[in-house]
Amino acid sequence: MDPVIRQPALMVYGDRDLVQRGENLGDFVPNVEVVSLDCGHWIQQEKPEETNQAILTWLERQDAG
Repeated sequence: MDPVIRQPALMVYGDRDLVQRGENLGDFVPNVEVVSLDCGHWIQQEKPEETNQAILTWLERQDAG
């Protein structure tokens, strides 16, 4: 089975998260867009408006493309 996710994807990271970022994310998800927010691990709870905006903006670009 192919481990590569080929559809467009969004990855939201917290800049202050202690969990390391996936350095090879692009190898397994080549159509990924990465967004970083100034928060820790609990992104949705720490930055709910910014998280929602990042997702909505990404979805709008997918719909337009």
